Amino acid sequence: MDTTARPLRADAERRRQAIICAAGSVFAEEGTAVTLEHIAEKAGVGVGTIYRRFPSIEALVGVVFEEKMRRFADEAVAAAERARTEPWDAFADYVMFVMRHQAEDLAFSDVILSPGLGSKLFRAETRRALAATQLLVERAQAAGAIRADFDESDLFMLQHANAGLIRRTQRSAPTAWKRFAEYMLQAFRVDGGHLEPPSATWLRAGSRAARDS
Repeated sequence: MDTTARPLRADAERRRQAIICAAGSVFAEEGTAVTLEHIAEKAGVGVGTIYRRFPSIEALVGVVFEEKMRRFADEAVAAAERARTEPWDAFADYVMFVMRHQAEDLAFSDVILSPGLGSKLFRAETRRALAATQLLVERAQAAGAIRADFDESDLFMLQHANAGLIRRTQRSAPTAWKRFAEYMLQAFRVDGGHLEPPSATWLRAGSRAARDS
């Protein structure tokens, strides 16, 4: 009985890994606005097979991106620590890291703007990344490396703007995000006069939702 059960378990795990692998490729190329049926086709498994393991796209996103979000959080923590001695470089390099990964992986761009997605572990890593990002901003601001009226929610706004730019230019101008990033970093560094206060609606609500999820 044991000898027949083990191959079945191994086969089931192979199908699960095939689904995760196919989902990672599809998400990177097309984002998360896809169907489980589409991923099942790419993975070469039946629709029933994928639904038994992953009842929704959100569940699959969580599994696929747990490790990526862990690395993202690690980068934020490292940047916050670096900001003790190199506040501007820490801040600028972190912003470029986020925007570059948005350009390289459309699904990553989707998930960092949708804090409710994913597994419990995924959401925990999201909260860790947000806490470290807030600390990074506080340290860079305290050191005078970024303008005094910069708000944490400005990074959330930047990521939304970058996501739209990438989707519109990924074929015609795939490196346009870099020029945009450089412009925005200059704006964040230089005190250019009075700004409207940060939005108290969707920008801050998005940041709070990620911390509270």
